[in-house]
Amino acid sequence: MNTRNFKCFQILYEEKNLPNAANKLFLSPQGLSKIIKSLEEECGTSLFLRTKDGFVPTESGKIFYERSKFISKSINEMFSAIGTISERERRFRIGFAAGTLRAIDVQSINNFMKSNPEFVSSWNEYDNETILNRVIDDDINCGLIVGKHPVPGLISELIKSVEIVLYIYNGHRLWNMNKVSINEIKNEPLISMNENYHIYHDVLNACNTNGFSPEIIAKVGDGETIHTLVKNKIGIGISPKFFPDSDDIRSIPIVDAYTWDVYGIYLEKSPDAQLAQRLFQEIRL
Repeated sequence: MNTRNFKCFQILYEEKNLPNAANKLFLSPQGLSKIIKSLEEECGTSLFLRTKDGFVPTESGKIFYERSKFISKSINEMFSAIGTISERERRFRIGFAAGTLRAIDVQSINNFMKSNPEFVSSWNEYDNETILNRVIDDDINCGLIVGKHPVPGLISELIKSVEIVLYIYNGHRLWNMNKVSINEIKNEPLISMNENYHIYHDVLNACNTNGFSPEIIAKVGDGETIHTLVKNKIGIGISPKFFPDSDDIRSIPIVDAYTWDVYGIYLEKSPDAQLAQRLFQEIRL
């Protein structure tokens, strides 16, 4: 007996109307009628009385309905349990600190995940500290974060370094500069990534070290928004160099600026350390 036909029987039982039930099941009335007849032949008895008022269940039909609902529920629970176990078996999880997905070769990670069934595909970003702590707590197997964090037992591999630049709009007083110092943005309306990003705190520290607090007029969640606000002359932007220069906006290096460094991290004693090493090697290629 094909248990998938239970649903067909149950819908007809509830609707008591062949065309209505067939419509709900995306079947033709003839097709549904054939399925019901096949079930009745397997049961060796009629499950419905065909009357002018529709399909009326027999006593056997009532029993079949109750038992088939129970069987369907059990089957669904079985597949749900199997799916949960399967998810646990595909146990290897990677976390992404905010902004790191823009700096790396996403397709390489995607290809690696597909070729290694242990990976649980997830592309959610969190703040830097969250990813760091989740790896340390062994909640996820590896992560991509910004900056190197000396933690005992934690392996950090440099994946990519990105230059930090100022994005300047055409007509700004700094437009023709080849380089600028951090002090030259002292009184400038500044557009930065928000507090969830490592660079925001690094910008504050760099400015405070030079004796001033930056005038941050916009804190955003993605580089495209920085680019848009600079293009509309809302202010100048500070960001890793992710965008090419144009007639409207150009990037200018900052004197003695640090680079925006993306590190791959994992626990040295993790049983999956070799898989993390292979992943990070693939990203760097």
